[in-house]
Order: sequence, then structure tokens, then C-alpha cells
Amino acid sequence: MHKLKIPQQWLNKKLKIALIGCGGTGSEMFDELFRIHSLLIALGGDGFVLTAFDPKTVTHANIGRQRFWPCDVGFNKAEVLVSRVNNFGNTTWSFQNEDFDIEQVEEFNLIITCVDSPDVRAALGKKASKLNQVKKSVHSRSIPSPTFWLDCGNDASQGNTILGHFLLGDAPLRIPNVYDLYPVLDSMDVKDEPSCSTLAALEKQDYGINRSVAREAANLLWQFLRHGSLTHHGSYIDIKAGTVTPLMIDEKIWKSFRECA
Repeated sequence: MHKLKIPQQWLNKKLKIALIGCGGTGSEMFDELFRIHSLLIALGGDGFVLTAFDPKTVTHANIGRQRFWPCDVGFNKAEVLVSRVNNFGNTTWSFQNEDFDIEQVEEFNLIITCVDSPDVRAALGKKASKLNQVKKSVHSRSIPSPTFWLDCGNDASQGNTILGHFLLGDAPLRIPNVYDLYPVLDSMDVKDEPSCSTLAALEKQDYGINRSVAREAANLLWQFLRHGSLTHHGSYIDIKAGTVTPLMIDEKIWKSFRECA
């Protein structure tokens, strides 16, 4: 079993993070990221710069399940979250009230996806494969810094969070991302239709699953940034069974995903 160590290029650096999706899990993850940012600064670090992406507006069905209030209804989700934290949290984070442009991906050190659509994950996975092949074929004097991808996904009562490489850079061991482990994302067809009522929303995602997934993702990120290494790079959560199962950094386990594909 291997350990994933924080890249040397990340030390003493204000990381650039893209949060893609500010809904059920994304809004919970946004709050977790602000807490981590604040704690890192309190400990003498630099924290990070965050850009949130989401084209959707807050609806009445979001209240109670997501990190929004009745006064937020009708406003863009990313704008609401970023404006709130900038006004009260001493940050200068930014938002884009549109879908993430995949061509922006190399601007960030860490990409966090909190989306319902498998298409977004498949597009990112294909982009990562293409960029890594290009990097291999181009000889450069500079040592590229690894870029990581933290994915958060869930259904009604189960979820998972997986941290892996987007760009390998100079890392000695490639940690597979969610697309590497689940290439079936290419062929999945999931319609992300808006929930028009609270009842319909709860049937799709039960109360607590979004927060549980975001919290596991935040714990993973905190261990990585604060303590510098990980022995697992993801978790599988089942709120009905009350279980959390780690995804270990183990090539034998990764091989089992390929055999089942």
C-alpha cells in the first residue's frame, strides 16, 4: 500500500481551487472549504483562492436541503455563496454563473466536482487523459506541478468522494481519478431535471447525504493539506447503513476496478 504525499510545489502557496456545482453537495462543500481556508490561515498558512461555477438559480425546493435561505430564491447559486462569504468572511473569492469551461482547467491546482451529470465527469476525464499524453510527449525544462481532481457524487442515500490526479506532473505514482476508476461514465445517461417541490427533491436525495459526502471530502482534503499525506484517497458513504468505507491507495484495489469494467 502506498502513500499519497502533498506536492512540494503546493507548500507555501495559495492554491487555486475550482468548485464546479453549488447545489446540494456543492453548497455544503463550499462551507467546508471556507472553514479549511480559515483554519489554514489561522495556522500561519496562505489558505486558497476559490472560483465557484454554477448556472442555476436558487428555488424554493432548495431551502432546507441546501445552504440557502428564502431570501436567496431567484438568485444565482454561485453568486449567493461567494457574495456571502466575501461580505462576512474576509475573502476575495469569485464566481461564474455559468457552466465550467473545460479549457480553464489548467488554471487551477485542484478541481472539485459536485454535479449530478456524468457528462461533466466524462469530459474532465477525457481532457485529463489528453493533457497527460501531451505532457509526456513534450520535453520541458520546468517541472510541472500535479493537479488534483476531487469528485463528490451521490444518489438518494449513498455517495462517494474520490481524490485523484488530473495532471500527473512530476508525481512518482498516478492516483486514479473518478473517471479512471469508472470509465462507464462515458455511457451513462442521467437526466438532471430540476425538482419542483421539496418532496420530489427528497426522493432524489434524502436529507443528510449531501452533507455527509461533503464532510468526507473535506476531511480528506484537510488531512492532505494539513498533515501532508494520505493512505486512502476516497470514501464510500451509506447514510442508511451508517457506514463509511475508505478507498485505499492500493494498486490491487485499482486493478479490481479495471477487471470489473
